[in-house]
This record gives sequence, C-alpha cells and structure tokens, in this order.
Amino acid sequence: MAGLSPMNLIMSEAKLGFQWRSQSTFVVVAAGATLSLNDFLTFPTLAGQNGGGAFLILYILFLFLLGLPLMMGELLLGRISRTDPTHCFESLASEYKASVYWKSVGFVSVIAALLIVSTFSVIAGWSLAYFFKSAFGVYNQISAENAVIAFDSFMMDSERMALWHTLFVIMLVSIVSQPARISLQKLSMILVPSMVVLLLISLLLAGYSSGFTRSIQYLLYADFAAIDSETPLLALQRAFYTLTLGIGVMMAFGRYMPSRVSLGYSAGLVITVDLLFTIFIGIAINALTFSSGIQTGLDNQFAFKILPVVFGQFELGQIFGAMFFLLLVIAALTTSVALMESPVGYLVRQFNFSRLKSTVVIVTLVWLLGLGTVFSYSIWQDDGFTIALFFGDDAVRLVNNAGFHDVLVFLSSFLIQPLVALFLCLFVAWVIPREISFKELALPSRHWFEIWNYLIRYITPVLLLVVFLTSIGVF
Repeated sequence: MAGLSPMNLIMSEAKLGFQWRSQSTFVVVAAGATLSLNDFLTFPTLAGQNGGGAFLILYILFLFLLGLPLMMGELLLGRISRTDPTHCFESLASEYKASVYWKSVGFVSVIAALLIVSTFSVIAGWSLAYFFKSAFGVYNQISAENAVIAFDSFMMDSERMALWHTLFVIMLVSIVSQPARISLQKLSMILVPSMVVLLLISLLLAGYSSGFTRSIQYLLYADFAAIDSETPLLALQRAFYTLTLGIGVMMAFGRYMPSRVSLGYSAGLVITVDLLFTIFIGIAINALTFSSGIQTGLDNQFAFKILPVVFGQFELGQIFGAMFFLLLVIAALTTSVALMESPVGYLVRQFNFSRLKSTVVIVTLVWLLGLGTVFSYSIWQDDGFTIALFFGDDAVRLVNNAGFHDVLVFLSSFLIQPLVALFLCLFVAWVIPREISFKELALPSRHWFEIWNYLIRYITPVLLLVVFLTSIGVF
C-alpha cells in the first residue's frame, strides 16, 4: 500500500514540490485559517451570555472530543493522498476497495468552501470599508443612534456594498493566484503575526479601560446557573464551526505536511492557538464595550453598529478603531485564502488550468454569489426563498422565506459542512486501515492512538450528527 511505503512517500513528496517549512509554519498557517470573523463578532457575547467560564469548559471539552479527532483525520487524508480533497476520496476509496461514491464527499466539500467564501467576502467588504472610514475619522464622537443609521444606510446602498465586496475579491485574486508557498505560507507568516500584534495592542488598551475586570468576569467566571439545555448544543456547534472542518481546508493543508511531522501534536497546537486567541479577543472587545456603557450583542452586525461608538469615546479611538477593523479584514483574508485552496486545486488538477486561470474562475463565482448577498440586504430584501422537505402530505421547512444570503449560509454551513464532516469521519474511521492511521498520526504511544481511534469511530460521529440535526432545526 502506498500509505505504508517510505519510498512512495518520498516520491510523492518530491512530486508535490512544496511542503511546509516546519511544524511551526503549519501551525501559524492553520491557525490563521481557523480565526474566522465569528471569533470576533459573536463569540465574546455567546460565551458571556451562556455562563462565561462554564460555557468555555463545555466548549473546550467539545474541541477535544470533536474538533481534535476530526482535524487529525482531515490532515491524515491529505497527507496519505497528497492530492486535493476531490481526488483524495476517489483515490483512497479505490486503493482500499471502498465504494466509488465516496468521491462525492470531496466534491461537495469544495462547493461548501466556495459558498462560504462568497458570504465571507461581503462581510470582509464591510470591514474594509469601516477600516478606511475609521482611519479617516468618519466615526469620531458618533452617537449610537447615528452609528446605526450610518450602517443601515450602508447596507441599503448596493453600489457601495458591491464596491467594497469587489475590492476584497480583487485582494483574493492577487493572493490566491500565487503559488501555495506564497499564497498560504508567506502570506500567513506575515498576516498572522500581524494579528497577534494587533491583539496585544487591543488587550493593552482594554487593560487600561474601566470594563476590563468586568470583561474577565463576564467571559471567564463560571456561572453554572446560566446553563440551560441549549448551552451544550451551542458549545458543540461553536467547537465544530470554529475550526473550518468539513470543507477541505485541513485536507488541503495535510497535503503539504512532511512525513516526519506528528499530525496529532500539530492539530493540538492549532486548536490551542485558536482557543487562546478567541478568549483574548473576547476579553478585549467586551472590556471596551463595557467601558462605554453599551450592552454587547449576539449579532455579526454588532461590530459595525456599536463598536464605532465605543472607539469614538476613547482617546486615540480613531487609531484603535481602524486597527480593530483591520484585524477583521486580516481574519477574513486568511480564512478565505485557505478556503480557496480546495476549489482552485480542483480546477488545476481536473482541467489542467493554470493556477491564475483557476483562481479567476473560482473568484468570479465568489464575486457573483457575493453580489446576491449584497442585493439580499438592499433591493432583494423583500424577496425570500423557501426550502422544504415533503413527506407525503407533510412538509418540513428548512428555510422559510429567507434572503439569498441566509440561504447560502444554510446550504453551506448548516447543511453541507456538517454532513461532509460526518462522512469524512466515517471514512477515516472505517475505510482507512488502522495501521496506516497509526503510522501517519505519529502519536507518542499506541495508547494515545487507541483513544483517538475510539473517538473517531464512536464519539465524534455522534457529536457530528447532533451538530447536523441542531443546525437544520431538529433540536
């Protein structure tokens, strides 16, 4: 078997041409991919409103029961196949005598990645616009009422929204069209440390604010009385969606992993970095918000409606406001570049396109789908879509009179992503031979491998099924 042969591994790595320079390089790149906009826009309030530290305990538990085994599985598939996610399932299913229909899992994951980038690009466009407006002092001393009016006016202006969406898409083309060693490795080694610097500055500013102590209590103090029956489900969903699993990113990254690197240890480092970054940014954002006497909100529009008011009340708030929105742009950029790797890689392999041509094709689709999101906030806001499943005379509405953007989010994140992750988990657990997994994961001992194997076979699939059923509204 190719997965067992050192000579085959050496040949496949030589043919691949590019690999991560080191384990630390991979961790930086992968951490950049997992630091999504929701880490900044919704997590600080989600955790605080659901028990703070109590929510974090559940969240961390699910990170290591669901996130870690699944991330290790994705990296495993990428490394033993040395190809893009669409071809990965096809080649491995053929090698290990499994059904040919497994290849559809990789293809569907690419579709999900494409749809997710199209929704990310619009919100990234908002962040880009607010970065420049904050830098030029547009929101200095703005009132809460006027901040909401300004954002609502921006949302209704489809031309302005489309302009900023287009500018972000152009940034994507210029980056993703470069070879992987530049678009993924070099870019992340610049942008991710930049995010860390901006985070440290934000924490420094928050540390001198009057709301810092309250923010730490709000996010870290374990209030078990605030936990209800929905809290574990929220923590489980959050643990799954924060790591960009089920959409081919980690498989694409695993493709470039040198054979000497431990996949288990690397995945654990990525999750730890993502967790710490999320907690620190949550403390900083909540501290600044509390210092201004403003109530936090669980909404991805919260940052654009309220935070300009928050920063406008501080000395040098113009600078720090621009820095925060730059942080959002970088987070969206690193995640989007990672998501683009699978669709672009598919066109390069399947149709022998150049990387530039593949990027232009994929980004054009992203741009067009993004325009649908732009219009759903303006000229299409009164138009809705309904998606229903019919069982005889009964119908279950999965999406009821929702806007174009909400439909894209439902299809990509709530429907496709958890389903792909579930099938991927089953493929790793029951199709890939145990000895192949043991050698590739390179865990410290057989004991740790058996724990991972038990989780990936029996615990993680059940949790993924719960995520799926919760996402489509069954729970």
